[in-house]
Amino acid sequence: MSGPRGAGGPLLAGKLTVPPVPPALVPRPRLQHRLDAVRTTPVTVVAAGAGYGKSTLLAAWARHAGMPVAWVTLESGEDDPARFWTYVATALAGSVPDVAGPVLRALTVPSVDPLDVAVPELLNGFAARDELTVLVLDDLHEVTEARVTEGLEFFLDHLPPALRVVLASRTEPPVGLARLRARGRLTELVADDLRFTAQEARALLTSVVHGGPEDPGSEPAALAGLLARTEGWAAGLVLGALTLRDRARGRAVPHGPPGLRHAVDYLLAEVLAGQTADRRELLLRSAPLDRLSGPLCDAVLDRADSGAILAGLERDGVFVTAVDGDGRWYRVHPLFRAALRRELDDPTGAAGVRHRAAAWFWQQGLVEEAIRARIDAGDSAGAADWLVQSAGTFIDTARVGVFAELGNRLDPAVVADSVPLLLSLAWAAGVTGRLDRVPELLDRAAERVRTDRPGPGFPGFADPAGAIAALRAVYGTAAEDSPEVALAAAREAVAAETDPGLPGWVVARVALGGALLAAGREAEALTQLDAAWRAPAAPALPVFSRLEVAGLLAWCLVQPGDDDPDAERDARAERLLRSTRDDAAALEGQLGDAAAAALVLLHAASGVLDRRAGRLGSARAHSDRAAVLVEVQAHPAVAVLVLVSAAETALAAGDPTAALGFLDRAREAQLSAPPSPVLDRQIAAVEARAGRRAATRVRPALMEPLTEREVSVLRALRGPLSQREVGAALHLSINTVKSYTRSLYRKLDVGSRREAVERGRALGLC
Repeated sequence: MSGPRGAGGPLLAGKLTVPPVPPALVPRPRLQHRLDAVRTTPVTVVAAGAGYGKSTLLAAWARHAGMPVAWVTLESGEDDPARFWTYVATALAGSVPDVAGPVLRALTVPSVDPLDVAVPELLNGFAARDELTVLVLDDLHEVTEARVTEGLEFFLDHLPPALRVVLASRTEPPVGLARLRARGRLTELVADDLRFTAQEARALLTSVVHGGPEDPGSEPAALAGLLARTEGWAAGLVLGALTLRDRARGRAVPHGPPGLRHAVDYLLAEVLAGQTADRRELLLRSAPLDRLSGPLCDAVLDRADSGAILAGLERDGVFVTAVDGDGRWYRVHPLFRAALRRELDDPTGAAGVRHRAAAWFWQQGLVEEAIRARIDAGDSAGAADWLVQSAGTFIDTARVGVFAELGNRLDPAVVADSVPLLLSLAWAAGVTGRLDRVPELLDRAAERVRTDRPGPGFPGFADPAGAIAALRAVYGTAAEDSPEVALAAAREAVAAETDPGLPGWVVARVALGGALLAAGREAEALTQLDAAWRAPAAPALPVFSRLEVAGLLAWCLVQPGDDDPDAERDARAERLLRSTRDDAAALEGQLGDAAAAALVLLHAASGVLDRRAGRLGSARAHSDRAAVLVEVQAHPAVAVLVLVSAAETALAAGDPTAALGFLDRAREAQLSAPPSPVLDRQIAAVEARAGRRAATRVRPALMEPLTEREVSVLRALRGPLSQREVGAALHLSINTVKSYTRSLYRKLDVGSRREAVERGRALGLC
């Protein structure tokens, strides 16, 4: 069971703020004009190596773009999809809060992939707007997780006219640029475009050396030499200009060696040598830290003037930049920081700096930053201890994916020594869809318990073995496995959890009830779910989890089918649905489709009861809504049951064509579910009543063409592969496949896989 947990966590303001431009900014109208193409081109890419001035160029352009600009600066390790899209939505909230609000709420549900709800919600929100908004993603090369880049590729493929995206990266981002280029939807600026011309270099030299626009006529040879060495590379020109400024102020500066690489090392060293002693000390000793602030450096370096020094370095243009609006946090340019770290060459001292920084972050309540610093210091054991202590913080702030990522960075030997950490990481992996990681983590925890070294228990459970078994039943078995695998684990959990006052008692019985339902054994499931609902611990569960239990119980109560209804059980189901109606409506209003796990069976059970009572309009509304929600989140076997029920409701309402569409989707869901003769018979019976040859609709030609990626997915759908297998064949995640499938269904005006393939063949697409 999993639900929404707070907001997106503490976002450093600097990540979402257009960076300030340096004092020595040189106007570059030729490039500004190129960037103005965002008004007509959906995607712009600025790709060049470090030090080419990408961020400075974009920051200067953003200030005069004449339209709202949302900015996200990305950093290494930020590969969690939920975090990435939370940054995007939070940045956009400044200019389009009505669009970003529902997206951010959807992202608080860790078990729902952003591509299932949040990203479509974002695209749909902008589709209803006319005013242009620009989203800038800076330092995109720092993001390497395929789930993020696949989602961004889908996003760029489906950008609505009111949204433009600018990507800045050291390398060409793997987001389908070839397709965008071929379709004329891409503007590109590369290293050759960003090189300074002689005129621009002269202006830069003037600004840095003289602090103003006067002509530096006394240095023509120096300018020519700089251009030759740096080949118009922005960082090299600035370094050279700083050196020339020192020379102009009377400090002897020897001539450097020829060649770009040697010139860079030489110039960096000279810039550092030209600083005062207190500046050099701060820069060198703080080099291990990614971000700097006055209070942080004061605490870590045992001094009291760090804020003034950092402000002075930024003011003088010495590769230190404020990353927020009020100058509290600073960033050292990556090239300069790399040189500082080489100059420092003190691993022990660097580890000490990171340790002290971790302690400062921890005291300030910046838990994630503290744990990262402790890991970087080489202290996995200490970081693991803090991670276990802070599990609730990550859950409450919807950063479950970040929790899992931090756990993956720990020394495996340290992780293997802590049952609570192993179980927390297994839960985090399961709830964020990384199911391949769950069995190994649970096996390690089980081995430690078997050797009588369990250590502290798992919160809310009477026995670590019960927690292990419950997690294995819910997340540690593949949907296509035999139901007996999940049933065995769930029964083990029930046997271990003996205290009905603990949440673990409820979780174990819900796991068993869900496994029985997936196996088609509704009567047995009812017994377990009824006990879970009545348990003393049940009222204390979060609303999301309680509604999940209520939905499972309500669905079991309305079984068997319409041919043999049980009036007493139907009455109980009616009472249960009434008692949860307000909470369900509030949750659906807050989270929309992201509340699928909590609401799908409540809607499905309501549809069944309305159908039996002859309230066909209401029955159709509930059944259709349930059919939408199963696409977001549901066990495949449960999805089949819900879709078959929706087909029965459509038939009762006199719509056999819609019924057949639901049945086609049910058969598609069956590809990912364990074999079930019972489900086969149910589908066949409803199909027979609907008539396989129901009237077909006449559809117009495509109003919106399919993208190349959508065509490749459509062609893969022709065969017997499940969506997971299609993803493996196309090297895409299952959620990315689902997103493209929904999109091509919409464009083809179909509701099922069979219809999509037939329509594609008629159009010559597959």
